[in-house]
Parts: sequence; structure tokens; C-alpha cells
Amino acid sequence: MNTSRILIFAVLLAAGWNAQALEPLKDKEATRWLGVEVVKPEDGLIGKQLGDMPFHDLQGRPFSLHKVAGKKGTVVVVRDPQCPVSRRYGPRIASMGREFSRKGFSFVFIYLNESLDQEALLQDAARLNLPNGVMVGKGSFFIAHALGVKSTGDVFVLDDEHRLIYRGAIDDQYGFGYTQEAPTHNYLRNALDAELKGWPVEPAATHAPGCYIDADPEKDDMLPEPGDGALS
Repeated sequence: MNTSRILIFAVLLAAGWNAQALEPLKDKEATRWLGVEVVKPEDGLIGKQLGDMPFHDLQGRPFSLHKVAGKKGTVVVVRDPQCPVSRRYGPRIASMGREFSRKGFSFVFIYLNESLDQEALLQDAARLNLPNGVMVGKGSFFIAHALGVKSTGDVFVLDDEHRLIYRGAIDDQYGFGYTQEAPTHNYLRNALDAELKGWPVEPAATHAPGCYIDADPEKDDMLPEPGDGALS
């Protein structure tokens, strides 16, 4: 662990965070930020309007980002079942997906792991158990590149005109080397509630801890071909 990470870790401990051993990353590179960091909106591309982007879901069906958008907006979730932080947040984001899909938001999961086979991706999607969720296969890295994804902990909120209004962490409970008993800042929930009420989102952008992502669109060619079995 380098000096900057040691200092951040010490600050987290002083703030009352419970230390835990770092989970193995299995050849993945952790983000340089161990905890959530608030950043300037312009540094998070806040206000950027995304054009329509085609993709195929895990079963090979063609869609596009605008086609699957909700009436109130779209939540794009970065998903990597091999990353400890992404894996740990699975149940929470699935629960929020069920809650806020009833309020007009669609939830789109982009799978940014080119080493997992189709069966592993389908199994992860089934574990999330989000009937209305859109699970992206081919096209995941293309979407990630447009959003400027840096971490497997990233989530993005687009409004009903496909403008980015929030990006970053789901909350501040989990990261590398620490956990809290409960989150103290519910960044994603607050962003969705603010959009429903017509309020500005504050903060609009954070760095989310997780595994570092190289959002190269050419990596879409490395994703597994879609299977022909239905999710169960």
C-alpha cells in the first residue's frame, strides 16, 4: 500500500470506519481512492446529454439506451461479479431497482468483465433477481466509454432527456479495507429522490471505490456471445 493509501486508511479509521482486510482482487487493479470522494460536477461530465446507443442484452436481443429509458430517467449500473465492491453492492442496487422502477426509473446494468463466460453473466443477472432490469452484454463498454466509467463501483443517473445528473457511488458503506455498519451518505437514493422532486442533485459527482475500469469500446468484441437460455 503506498503512502497516500495509508493516509486515507488512517483517516477512515479515525472517522469511525471498521477496518477489514482487503479482499483479493484476482488480477484487478483497485481504484486509487479507497473511499468516496466528492468531485466537481464538470469533472464528472454532469450535464452531458447522451445520444442513443445500441446494445444487445445478455440473451442477444437488440435494444438501445433511449429505448429502455424510464419515464423519469435511467440508472446505469456498472457490474463486475468478480470485483469485491461491485459484488457486495449487488443486493442493495437490486433492491433499489425494484423500488425506483415503480417510480419511473429504468435500471440498466453494464457488464464490464471480458473474462467471464456467458453462463457466469447469466447467473449473476439471475442472482440480482430484478425482473425489470436490463442486463447489457455487447455494447457495455461502448456505453461505459460514453459515460467515462472509471470504477466498478460507479452508477449513473440520466434524467428523462438523457442528461447526466449524478455519477459516482451508491453510498459510502463499502470500499477496500473498510466497512461501516450502515451508510452515512446515500448518494444514489438522494439523487433519485431529488430528481423526483425537481430539486438539484447535491453532490452531483463522486469518485466511487472499486476496481479500475479501462472503458475501451473495442473490449466489446471480447465479451461472450449471447446464450439462448432464458434467465431463471
